[in-house]
Amino acid sequence: MLILVILSSFLTLTSVVLFSRSFFQFLIKRRSEKKFTKLHTMINDVHFSFEELTYFVSLPNRNPDIFNAKINHFHAKPVFRSFIFPVHEGLMITVNESDQVLNIAFMDWKHFRIPLLERWRHEQKINEKEYEEMRSYVLMHKRTRKAFIEEAYRQIRRDDRILIVDEPIEGV
Repeated sequence: MLILVILSSFLTLTSVVLFSRSFFQFLIKRRSEKKFTKLHTMINDVHFSFEELTYFVSLPNRNPDIFNAKINHFHAKPVFRSFIFPVHEGLMITVNESDQVLNIAFMDWKHFRIPLLERWRHEQKINEKEYEEMRSYVLMHKRTRKAFIEEAYRQIRRDDRILIVDEPIEGV
């Protein structure tokens, strides 16, 4: 009976570990790094667009809790659906200011495009599964998260005011 309880506990623990988010991230990282190495590419050589980034706040934003927040209060965290058998949904950019967490923007994994990976898939250097795993890895990567934070910060603080010209226009 004791052996059955121990075996059951071991299987449960093993299942939780193998199907957890951290294991998923580890697995995606290992496979993607291996494929990037095989294709003689570094993660820093991978370029992407912020075009499909969805903002939950107006831009530019003058809300003091958002506008006055320092860049180190902005965070980008991967979003997953389900703890067991996790599915990567995207990247959430938040700001922690005044003891509250405000959602700023979201990059949906389905809309995250990387031209280099698109080309490799078209040239059949990578298959569909590798394409999806590598795209997830790039979106979860520390450099990408930092770039998305910087982009959100820049968009919130941009100045869209129209400048008024006091000089007369010639020929009018």
